[in-house]
Amino acid sequence: MEFQSGEMKNLLRIIPLLLIAVGALMVFEQPAYAYADPGTGLLAIQAAGSAIIATGWYLRRKISGLFRKEAATKKQPEHAVFKEDESSSRP
Repeated sequence: MEFQSGEMKNLLRIIPLLLIAVGALMVFEQPAYAYADPGTGLLAIQAAGSAIIATGWYLRRKISGLFRKEAATKKQPEHAVFKEDESSSRP
């Protein structure tokens, strides 16, 4: 993707504003006074892992289709030639 000169200028104008906004948020940070249980990190890892597995399960047919198409395209010309030869020899 190539940026046009106008898009690049707009992007260069936005980046400093974003950095200023992030800096202002850090300056005015308030203490949370909250407690995070040590098991919270493990729960987050479990949720992320479950989401990855669920996505793979949901897309399993598309993922396996990618590998089947490669195998089918490699074998198809050989079988197509064989079928043409076989059909042409019969009257």
